[in-house]
Amino acid sequence: MNWSLVFHALEQGLVFGIMALGVYITFQILDFPDLSVDGTFPLGAAITAKIIFSGGHPVTAILLAVIGGILAGGLTAFFHTRLKFTNLLSGILTMTLLYSVNLRIMGKSNIPLLGKITLIDSFNNLFPSF
Repeated sequence: MNWSLVFHALEQGLVFGIMALGVYITFQILDFPDLSVDGTFPLGAAITAKIIFSGGHPVTAILLAVIGGILAGGLTAFFHTRLKFTNLLSGILTMTLLYSVNLRIMGKSNIPLLGKITLIDSFNNLFPSF
């Protein structure tokens, strides 16, 4: 059995599962249609890709990506609570702003990660029998 395929499927499933939970919690439970999710997930990917491409450790990259997402959510909250924008407009403004921020972080439109050590590769190095 090709375990690499299983790990990649689990990796994608976990990412999309977390995103689905984030959208569900903000929209259904908090009654806040937060469209900034469309900008914060690529923000986390941009931060992670840039750090991994620069030779950083994947765990450090993920932790900094989470901090970036927290700051983006704080910006949406700032627009809504302090500047008194509607919740929908706050999310749209943050999403639009993060499009440019993501390009600035990466420095170009695409960062290739082929041959770089990712989190799954680190896991495979720890447990080579999988």
